[in-house]
Amino acid sequence: MMETTPERGRRWGLGLGCVLATGALGWWLLRPAAVAPDVPGPATARAQESAPAPQAEASTAPVSFYDNLPIRPAGSVAVNAQGMIPHPITPQHQRIFHENNLIGDLNGAMDAKDAAGLRALLRQYRDEYPEDAHVLQDGYELVATCLEQPGAETRAIAQRYYDEQRDSGLRRYIRRYCLE
Repeated sequence: MMETTPERGRRWGLGLGCVLATGALGWWLLRPAAVAPDVPGPATARAQESAPAPQAEASTAPVSFYDNLPIRPAGSVAVNAQGMIPHPITPQHQRIFHENNLIGDLNGAMDAKDAAGLRALLRQYRDEYPEDAHVLQDGYELVATCLEQPGAETRAIAQRYYDEQRDSGLRRYIRRYCLE
């Protein structure tokens, strides 16, 4: 059966409308930006190098507590750093660096399954960082015990630690060295 002419015309118009709408949407999405991005070429790069960097305002530049000199701000913002000092490494920073290195040594001894070395490093860690800010000392102690004395009793203690200390960074090591 043949379609009537008005029905065929409506379908043809609907199809043409869909094609036009799709084309308009594609054009709108793929149209070039109104302003082309400024890509620095050789001439603009030389101009930027010779142009003085904007001065950091005194209110935004932090000041060193040691000698009251402005500290170079972090980031990649163009700052005229003349007269500024780099951010100092304080004794607190050095203490953090040392703690991180000691934790790395503890992890290395644990990976080598060196219980005696782990206990020696743990003694040093307890002496130097008695506050145990990262709550690591009990976990390392438990791993050393698991390495030296594997058994049902140690496994039960490790399982209790694993179940209760859900925020411990050493849970995966407890699982690896004590529970598996």
